[in-house]
Formats: sequence, C-alpha cells, structure tokens
Amino acid sequence: MVQEEGSAIVPEITCQEVVQWASAYLDEHVSDEQKRRIVLHLAICAGCETYIQQIATVRDAVRLLPKTEEQPSELHRLRQTLGTRTRRASSGG
Repeated sequence: MVQEEGSAIVPEITCQEVVQWASAYLDEHVSDEQKRRIVLHLAICAGCETYIQQIATVRDAVRLLPKTEEQPSELHRLRQTLGTRTRRASSGG
C-alpha cells in the first residue's frame, strides 16, 4: 500500500521498519524522508507510537541513573591472577 502526499508517492513504512529505526529516529539520525515516513506511520499506528514512547521513556530513565565507576570484570581479575602465577612459576618463585 502507498500513500499519496502532494504529487509524491511515499511508500508505507512497516511496523518492523519502525522498530529497526527506533533508536536512530529518537537520536535524530535519520534522513528527512525517513523521518517523514516514520512520523506518518506513527500517526496511524498506535502500537508503534506506544513502542517509540516506551523506548524514549526507558532511555530517559537510564540517563538519570547515577554514573558508577567501572569495576574490573571477573574475567579480567582471573587473567591478572593467572598472569601473576605464570610469571612466578617461570621465574622459579
């Protein structure tokens, strides 16, 4: 199905495409044409409009979380320990 807007024919965007473009759309990293197609779809699809609102809400909530210092991962700590043991064994200590 296609929609006519003025003299241009705009192919309808699917719900799957809206999901694929959600982050880029919210970050405003889509072309004007892609944005127009998404906006038109959101105007007629309550499910996708709700989805985009939910993604935006989650992103906003995550940005409000306090920043934490990164702790070395367990794997990193194991590698350090193994490296220390390997060096000790090879040096005879």
